[in-house]
Amino acid sequence: MTRAPHDWRRTHAVIVAVERYNGSDDLNLDGPVHDAVEMRKWLTGRGVPAENIQLLASPLEHNRAALEAAHPHYRPAERADVRRVFQDELRAIDADWLWVYWAGHGVQTQGGRWSLLYPETRDTDLQGADADSLIDLMRTEHLPWDGVDRVTVIIDACRQALPAGVHELADTPDLLARTAQIRPERPVYWMRACQAGAVAKQRQGTGQFTSALLRQLRAAAAGGAEPDLDRVWQGVVEEFARARDADGGRQRPTVYVSDWNQDVRPVRLGPPAPPLDPEKLRFRETLVLEASGLLGPDPAGPAARVAARLRMEFTEAPPARGTPSVEELVDWALAHEHGIATLLHALDELTPDRRIGARAREACRRLQPQWLTCAEHTELVALLARLDERGREDVVAAAHQQFGPTALPAHDPAALADALEELVPRPHQLPQLLSVVEHFAAFAEGAVATELRTWAQACAVRLGMKEVLLDHRARAADRAERARTAGPAESRSIQIRLHPSGPGQRRAYEVWSRRGAEVDALAKVDTPAAPEEMRRGIDALLAAHARATETVVEFFVPSTDLELDVHCWPLDAGKPQERSLGTDFPVVVRCAELRQPERRHLWERRWSRVSGATPGDLHWLPGHTHSFAQVRAAMERQETAPGAMTASPARTRSEIFTACLFDGVPVLVWDTGAEPSLDERQLRTLLGSEPLEHLPQRLRKLRLEGDADDGHPGRRVALLWDDPHRPLPEPLDLSAP
Repeated sequence: MTRAPHDWRRTHAVIVAVERYNGSDDLNLDGPVHDAVEMRKWLTGRGVPAENIQLLASPLEHNRAALEAAHPHYRPAERADVRRVFQDELRAIDADWLWVYWAGHGVQTQGGRWSLLYPETRDTDLQGADADSLIDLMRTEHLPWDGVDRVTVIIDACRQALPAGVHELADTPDLLARTAQIRPERPVYWMRACQAGAVAKQRQGTGQFTSALLRQLRAAAAGGAEPDLDRVWQGVVEEFARARDADGGRQRPTVYVSDWNQDVRPVRLGPPAPPLDPEKLRFRETLVLEASGLLGPDPAGPAARVAARLRMEFTEAPPARGTPSVEELVDWALAHEHGIATLLHALDELTPDRRIGARAREACRRLQPQWLTCAEHTELVALLARLDERGREDVVAAAHQQFGPTALPAHDPAALADALEELVPRPHQLPQLLSVVEHFAAFAEGAVATELRTWAQACAVRLGMKEVLLDHRARAADRAERARTAGPAESRSIQIRLHPSGPGQRRAYEVWSRRGAEVDALAKVDTPAAPEEMRRGIDALLAAHARATETVVEFFVPSTDLELDVHCWPLDAGKPQERSLGTDFPVVVRCAELRQPERRHLWERRWSRVSGATPGDLHWLPGHTHSFAQVRAAMERQETAPGAMTASPARTRSEIFTACLFDGVPVLVWDTGAEPSLDERQLRTLLGSEPLEHLPQRLRKLRLEGDADDGHPGRRVALLWDDPHRPLPEPLDLSAP
């Protein structure tokens, strides 16, 4: 149904579009001006007078002409201009309906505040307006007390947490409203492009959210009718739901509706919740009864306090005016992700002497299998977003070490938080997510690791598991300390010897597990195995005896097999979690056949320089240095270098390998391409500047990036890592397994 005709001449609008920032070019954003012009076009098309629209913009140069053609008298979107419009000039407008639209960069700053960045923002000085304060302003004396019967606010901006190292550089966002709310009943309809901790995406130079919203507004206002915003919003949410089904996108627009149309009860907007099946209806009734028992014979007062607690974490107003009933509280919680866990927490806080019972907790688990509250989930997403992608890969690695391989998306903080929460909780034990966080934080450093520990402890306190978590933390810290202080003799590895034999690519192989001086024989396969059979056998041994991301996998091969792409061998082949061996483990190759006993001291001397060196200390062998004599001469001139690197063509590498092994070079990095595309600068950039001892781990992470991007040069880098103090064990005898 459409509403009665609206006099659009009584509408005023403020449109803000920020594209150009004062920092590096990476800060600039191409698209908000286009979206602002389209929003203005829609408003004027409805009949809003051009003079009733204030447009503030910071355009990129190539968008300036289009902006000037659409709105010649636009103003800058600088801090002073924004404050002047919102704090002073809105007082004088004569309007029934105010529309506010803002497009640009948005971030979460300290304390979780949402900052809409001003053009003055620089890379190390992030300045912005407080989005929540903008909403508060709509009910203060900054708008005419006896005018503006309703307000619509649309924000198309990210709400993503800042990465580590930048978070502390953000200013506290401007509070645009500093006076009392004298019109608390003024209806506000606030539409936001994404949920807390998420990114507002662009497609083809326009905001995905604004595009969807304008499509729905045009459809709803056909023929000049006033758009039903509930219906508009429903259409937007359904568009995004279809996009998620099609491409797995995670952007979820949110809405806050307060006293809209005054007598119309605010409702949750979005795809209709599927009806509960009979079993879930029974669990819902169980939860209602348990909650009623906790709230007591006169539940009105306690229910109001629970509703106030929920309102702090949910995006919509309560489902009814006045105090909601217990049934309404339960249904309100069911309508939100993490809502049931949040309701349980609110009930537990209200009645600390009467904890909610096991039956109710089981009902909650069946109704909504999430155990984080809304606030806990939002904070976790923000903390994961402050890690760079490599940091999130370390979180994934911690999960693999704790619970084995599982598909976890390191690229998306919100998806990673959801996937970690979905790890099967062990009854009456610390949730696996908290175990993963503690394991990661024990091995990591920095402010985010510290804040993750604080977050995990707060979760454990809520669950009544603080002592269990502290015990787990102590064990994780002990493992981390032992790992930090362990010398090369204590590190763990799997050693695999390959024997080319038989027709084609068939090979016999032997496998050992080594920790320090302790060596265990794991397998001996004398009958030459086909490549696929050999890979499956090694995959099974690694699953049983290795620790993902920690255990170095050493392949001992003849010189003719040094280019064998062992790091690309699949794990869990054919399964949904298939991945490469070199992404789960640091994989290196070794070759002993060209080492001469009388030259072993050269090998050991170069290896002693690995400690304290960086990849920058590796000697570069240019393409023209490829004969045995040339390589030997070059390395003897670099007698203090711990190793070498090269990007020579495949046809010359055999000579390079032979010379390096003969001359005692223990570390060699090369581009495996037939005609390598990397030059010295590119290869050194890839290897980074961390200690050379970390190079096997560095290559594992590069290979992980290469698995996600076929064009990533990390896919092509191989490593000879030949520690003379970790020799190949004696061949296994026939009694070996």
